[in-house]
Amino acid sequence: MKTWLTETFSIKYPIIMAPMFLVSNKEMLFAAAEAGITGCTPALNWRTPEEFEEAMKDLKENCPGAFGINLIVNKSNVHLDKQLEICAKYPPAYVITSLGSPEKTIKKLKPHGVKVICDVVDVEYAKKVEGLGADALIAVNSGAGGHAGPIAASILVPMLQQSCSLPVISAGGVGTGAGLLSVLALGAEGVSM
Repeated sequence: MKTWLTETFSIKYPIIMAPMFLVSNKEMLFAAAEAGITGCTPALNWRTPEEFEEAMKDLKENCPGAFGINLIVNKSNVHLDKQLEICAKYPPAYVITSLGSPEKTIKKLKPHGVKVICDVVDVEYAKKVEGLGADALIAVNSGAGGHAGPIAASILVPMLQQSCSLPVISAGGVGTGAGLLSVLALGAEGVSM
């Protein structure tokens, strides 16, 4: 199975273990890599920038595959600037931006080889992040946990694919192999689950 997701991050299956606030951790990222997928965790799961930096150093040295970091990119994240510095120092394979403009993240991390993947819930926002230089989109659909969008995957994935030139990864409503195949059939490059 080859998709943008598998080819870009050298993984066997087109799956991102979705970042889960206060749940995801380093051990889950190691397990994801060993299972042939890629895992992502929120930077805010480490309560201080110092703890985050220590974890990033460990991940860069010991994670057996590609991993990602989720950044909340609005004003509620008082640690964003420090998190960006740490991600530039210890670059993850990718960053997933949520809940705000990814502009600062794109400018800071793309020069370090980090792919920037942006959560989007509609075409308008997808076109904005495409214009800013995002590498891919996460179609946060109505089946998503946490911050769900208003549109079903069966509508959102094809809509984004037709309106933008970026790879689309579907987030929400997939928990089986059949579900994965269904969003791939819609044109997604993989799932975040």
